Amino acid sequence: MGTLKKHDIQRYVENNIGTFHEKRIASLDNLKLSKILKRKNPYLFKAKYVLTILRYNLKRQ
Repeated sequence: MGTLKKHDIQRYVENNIGTFHEKRIASLDNLKLSKILKRKNPYLFKAKYVLTILRYNLKRQ
């Protein structure tokens, strides 16, 4: 495999950056909150667990 030249990379990015951003914007336009909330989110689970433990400990005191 040959080496990549900076000029070739720059030309490739200039030619394709618009398409990349159009796809990202289209994806965001189609995004729905209900769909996001159905995803498994380990950070949300961890936060929920911490809150549950805190409530449990407060009730025991």
